[in-house]
Amino acid sequence: MYYSETSGKLMPTEQLDETGKQILDAASRRFLHYGYKKTTMSEIAEDCNMSTGNLYRYFPSKLDIAEKFVAVLRRDHIAKLRTVAEATGKTPAQKLREFFLMKFTLAYERFHDRPKAFELSSSLLHERPKVALEWENAEGRVLAQILREGDREGAFAVVDAAKMAKILQDAAFRFTSPAVFHEGEYDALAAELNGVIDLVLDGFAWRAARQGAAERKKAGENSS
Repeated sequence: MYYSETSGKLMPTEQLDETGKQILDAASRRFLHYGYKKTTMSEIAEDCNMSTGNLYRYFPSKLDIAEKFVAVLRRDHIAKLRTVAEATGKTPAQKLREFFLMKFTLAYERFHDRPKAFELSSSLLHERPKVALEWENAEGRVLAQILREGDREGAFAVVDAAKMAKILQDAAFRFTSPAVFHEGEYDALAAELNGVIDLVLDGFAWRAARQGAAERKKAGENSS
């Protein structure tokens, strides 16, 4: 079961059995076709050829199914971002740009002109805002990894990578959140996002240069 009757808590993704996966597949199809609000537990149960009572043994509510569906999306989403951060032969600046362009592309494909997906996201975030925080924190850890690499290589000057990751996530929010549902065409938004990234990288380069100059000056004073 996905829902533990003994602990009253949702269980990890990896512990889903085939029936749990079937429920998620059926629910996600209904959520994205008919809408989260119009979908009922009895309809999901019928799609899975099970009783509504048995469905409740796996998921205590429709909201729990939606949260689990998003958890699966987040796992795959973070895996794709991690491939960017761990790529070889690329500079930290290239990784930073690709990180945000990947986030943007995934968000655009998931939400743009897809009102049912936007409805699902809005409903879940309203009822369980912790889901957004968990998603943001997971992304932030990957982004902080890129920032630390840039700091080690002297490309960035970052004191607190986790804090800086949060600042950059806020700066790119318009392009990488469900709000992209309301925005314009992909190419225009990608160009605008690239402009934002250019400004960020220029700022990092300036800070790194200033820090390098200060360190060289200090080294010269110590040697004299």
